[in-house]
Amino acid sequence: MALPLPQGKNFIITHRKLSGDFEMPSMEVASDHYSLGFIIHGDRKIITPAMTYILHAGYINAIAPYLYHRTIPASKGYYESYLIKFSTEFAKDFTDNVGSQVLDNIFRHPPKHFSEEDEKKIFDLASLLLDIYKAQEGSDFPEDAAALFKYKNLLYTILSFIHDRGIDDTDKSVIHDSPLSEPIMEAICYMEKNYKRPIKIEEVASVSGYSVSYFSRMFASQLGSSFSEYLCTIRLKHVQNLLLTTDMSVTEISFECGFSYPGNMTACFKKEFAMTPLQFRKNMQT
Repeated sequence: MALPLPQGKNFIITHRKLSGDFEMPSMEVASDHYSLGFIIHGDRKIITPAMTYILHAGYINAIAPYLYHRTIPASKGYYESYLIKFSTEFAKDFTDNVGSQVLDNIFRHPPKHFSEEDEKKIFDLASLLLDIYKAQEGSDFPEDAAALFKYKNLLYTILSFIHDRGIDDTDKSVIHDSPLSEPIMEAICYMEKNYKRPIKIEEVASVSGYSVSYFSRMFASQLGSSFSEYLCTIRLKHVQNLLLTTDMSVTEISFECGFSYPGNMTACFKKEFAMTPLQFRKNMQT
């Protein structure tokens, strides 16, 4: 269970800077609040029952109440973000005025990114909201109606901006064929953390608590692919990232991402993306 809002609070905003290897130790779900994470630095992989996706700097992650999720590192380096939490009650004026479907739309498609100009605007709004909140927290006076009005005004502006200007990243997300059970989500987390080394279905099945045969059936039914196919997909996503963000050779990337033979990686890459790794790198650079 995610930490609830502090007693008597319907809204909080914090600035977090964590080590690059920080991860949620288990699946979490919030029962009393919505969350908006503004990614300032670092990359995170988010696993939910419906989809798996990666957040980069400039992205906003929207997590609704009662959504099981887990975050793990997607790159090296520190992780920095603004985190806004607010209750349904705090957003009531917003939903009463614009309709609940606006809030539903924001949180139905969690990963949002923006144009360069819009990204600066939305992150500046979050920074301003944090400054106002910290100033109030540091004062000798309890939150009053004026302070709450400021919080709501800025939060509602942010929500409207996300709805109107945010770009859904569903084309880069892995949509699960059916909602994932918690044991299968734990298995995927284990695969994501250990893809660089040879891993067998037996050890991943043990993480889920299932026998190999039952795990294999459950995995395929929920993800629409076999264990080996999905592991290859995970590795190829990391291959793509290294092709775009480093000058490493294809051979180096192949070994870095858990492939035992570069030729095998190239064949899998070409089958998945209809081009070789070098063609992919060249096309994306030009």
